[in-house]
Formats: sequence, structure tokens, C-alpha cells
Amino acid sequence: MSKISHLLEMIITLQYKGLTTASELAETLEVDKKTIYRYINSLNKANIPVYTKKGRYGGFYIDEEFYMKPSKLSEEELQSLLMATKILTEENGFIAEKNLQSAVSKIKSICINDDDELKLLNDNGCFKISEIGNLQGMEDKISKINYAINRGRTISINYFSINKNNLTVRKVDPYTLLFREGAWYIIGYCHMKDTIETFKLSRIKTIKATNEIYMIPHTFSLKDYLNNNWGVFKGEKTKIIIKFDKNISEFIKDGRWHISQQIEELQSGDVLLSIYLDDTDELKKWILGIGKDAEVIEPKSLREEIKAEIEQIYKKY
Repeated sequence: MSKISHLLEMIITLQYKGLTTASELAETLEVDKKTIYRYINSLNKANIPVYTKKGRYGGFYIDEEFYMKPSKLSEEELQSLLMATKILTEENGFIAEKNLQSAVSKIKSICINDDDELKLLNDNGCFKISEIGNLQGMEDKISKINYAINRGRTISINYFSINKNNLTVRKVDPYTLLFREGAWYIIGYCHMKDTIETFKLSRIKTIKATNEIYMIPHTFSLKDYLNNNWGVFKGEKTKIIIKFDKNISEFIKDGRWHISQQIEELQSGDVLLSIYLDDTDELKKWILGIGKDAEVIEPKSLREEIKAEIEQIYKKY
């Protein structure tokens, strides 16, 4: 990431998160603390009011009067950008495809109108990619999360899954609030899944702080977590290939399952469905629901996960 990108992410983090330590900024941007101090010096030279609070509970903060707010695009303008990412590809001779997709992803994360749902698929599909919330709603979410983190309170959220069109209620112990690759995230312990998870703020409909108190485990390392989960923030997706039996081939061919889908008909009458996803939890349920007429071809890791679930089901019966 370039120095300019780092500086912009620092400004946005300080603007919304408030008092932030050099260590937190260093872990977020994946640089050393000396670099953070140089960045702060650069911002001050550019007349951006970043100040230092010394002491045990010190850190950096930005003047409350300073405000940097990106302009909001209409849904039609945003749809045009998304359409461009499908036309301007390396296959069609556009060498900057990855940069364009990254830029549009960052714009999309903050420019969707309040309470609007950007639907990239029709209602006949199994999967829908939707984002909820805008910058105005984001400010309120960030405020509530900061309140919970500062007081060690568990939060209850209504979370919109990227692979299904409904909300789930989650109880989360928020460890940190993170601005990364143009979007805000919560990293914390999910009570429902009994593991540390990453939640994208634009997919959170409501947030409520509870009276339950939590403590961040001493074994948790933000740096290690980011190193092990970097694909979540860089938008990396996995190519998934599923073979469907000829018995349901027409059903698969007539469906709109994902915006990235490619369907290939085989001589046997079976069909191959290829899609790119960053989360496979709901996909696994869908495949298991179809049963013997669906077989995961790639990736091997997903195939093994499906196999393990089938073996557990077999043991029960």
C-alpha cells in the first residue's frame, strides 16, 4: 500500500475512532511504529490537526473540528461503476482490472444510500450480494462500538450475510474497530460461532450494547490475526466449481446464482457451475441441501469440509 493510502486510512481512523495508539495504527497499516511517527509528522506539515496525548492512556487524536467526508454517489452512478468492472477486464485488454475492482469496492463500501439495498442479482437466485448502510449510519455505528469497547461491553448486532438474504442476531465481544481497504470492520469474539470473527460494518443493520462484561484474552494478537486473515480485508475470493447431475441441470442453467457465475454443460448432460466467493458457510448448506445431485470439484478444502459434514451425518444415522 502506498504512503498516500496509509495517510488517508490514518486520517479516517483518527476521525472516527478517536484516541488511537501508535501500536494500533502500526498493526492496522502493517508498518513499524517509527513509520507511524513519520506519518504523523507528514500530516502535521500538511496542516492536518493531529495531536498527541501523553501518558499511560495516551495516543493520537484529531481535532474534532476537522472533518473529511466523501461525496455520496447515487445508486445509478454506483451501478454504472459496477458494470464497468465487468466490461473492463484483462481478458478484454484492460490491464488495470484489479486496481479498478479495488477502487470500486472502496467506493461501494461508503456510498450506498441509507436503508437502500444494492441488489446485484434478481430474486430467483440463491445468493444475493447486498450492502446496508451509508456514511451517516456508519457514524452512529462507530460511536456505539467505541462506547462498547471502552467499557468492555458485549454488543448485540443484526448482521446481514453476504450469501443469504436475511439478518442473523449475533452477540459479539468487540476487540477492536478497524478501517482497512476502504471499509470498517469489527474484530471480536462471536458467541454464536465460538470463535474470533470479522464483521463488516456496512452489513450491520442495528447495534446495541448489552450489560454483559468481557475482557480481551491476553492470547489475542491483532497482528497475528491480520496476518492470518489478510484475504478478508483485501477482498480475495475463492473460485468454486460444483458439478450438478443432469437430473437438475435445467434448474441450474435457468438460475441466477451469483454475479460471477459461469455454467458449462458437459457431454454427459451434467453441468459445471463456477463462482467466486469470499465466504462458503451458506454455500455448504445449499450444497448439502441438494444432496447427491451436487458435487464440489474445487477447491479441495471445501470438498473436504463437505465430506467431513457428510461423515458426521452418516454417524448420526
